[in-house]
Amino acid sequence: MLLKACINGARRPDAHPMLPLTPVTMAWAATAVVRAGAGAVHLHVRRADRSESLDGDDVARTLAVVRAAIPSTPVGMSTGAWILNNAAQRHAVVSKWSVLPDFVSVNFNEEGSPALAELLIGRGVGIEAGLFDASAAERAVRSGIAGRCLRILLEPRGRDVADALKTVAGIESVLDKAAVKAPRLLHGSGATAWPLIDEAARRGYDTRAGLEDILELPDGRVAADNAAVVAEAARRIAAVAR
Repeated sequence: MLLKACINGARRPDAHPMLPLTPVTMAWAATAVVRAGAGAVHLHVRRADRSESLDGDDVARTLAVVRAAIPSTPVGMSTGAWILNNAAQRHAVVSKWSVLPDFVSVNFNEEGSPALAELLIGRGVGIEAGLFDASAAERAVRSGIAGRCLRILLEPRGRDVADALKTVAGIESVLDKAAVKAPRLLHGSGATAWPLIDEAARRGYDTRAGLEDILELPDGRVAADNAAVVAEAARRIAAVAR
């Protein structure tokens, strides 16, 4: 199973002292999480002012620096609608990227997601379909994208683990009915992050870990950095596998 590191997300700069928000600090974090057991890195590109960006120059600069640090590890990024909250503008900006990530996450609860995914598939970029609920799964299936994805992201938004797993069951019912065979990655955030990493390990699904999803270790201590979170996730996955 794949353990992917999610190193920054949409968090505010003051969320954690080791949150990487520049190309150089993202590269440092990427190097550390790969050493800790991550097989892929997911990041949110930032502008010079630390706000999120889909701008081609910001994307190219970030990918160049991170890839130089981890040349053998796939690097992906977010295309979340909140970064550029206009579907037509987002599509136009992404279409002009001169440097492409290995994969991107496309959230299928967001306007313009099927067309954006088609654009990126056409350019050779792997798609991770972000599915928050069954309706997003239905949209991904109807679009014809679900069966062509690199991975399906099972991303329940509930804070309660039982509710999150109920949501996952609804998503998977849609995927199974459509015979979608793409690998599934299960993860949570906050209170559900560690329980869903454990659940992913039990199911043999891919999962992810990092400061985007969780700032604390299972014992409640604030994690020192992304590598500490990934190392703990790797340890837990290995324990289930034994």
